[in-house]
Amino acid sequence: MSRIPQGYGPDSEIDHEAPDPVYLQLCSILVARIESGRYQPQRVVPGIERLVQEFGIARGTARKSLTYLADLGYLRIVNGKGAYVSGDR
Repeated sequence: MSRIPQGYGPDSEIDHEAPDPVYLQLCSILVARIESGRYQPQRVVPGIERLVQEFGIARGTARKSLTYLADLGYLRIVNGKGAYVSGDR
C-alpha cells in the first residue's frame, strides 16, 4: 500500500504537477479535514460527484481515494448511502 503524503491541509488544492499521485493528495486532504474536525465521526463525507467538482478530478480518482481511506479505517462505505467517517480511529 502507498503511504498518504504529508503537507496537505484541509484547504489544500490538488496539484497536478506534484510528485504525489492525485488520489493520495486527495486522501491527505480528506484526512486533514477529518483530523481538524471538519468531517465529524459517523457523518457522511462529500460524495464522488462533489469531490469531482471541488477538486477537478476524475470520478475514478475520487472513488479510489475513498476506497483507500476505507481500507485504512478512516471511512466506512455504505453502498447506496455514501462514505462515513469512522469512529474507530
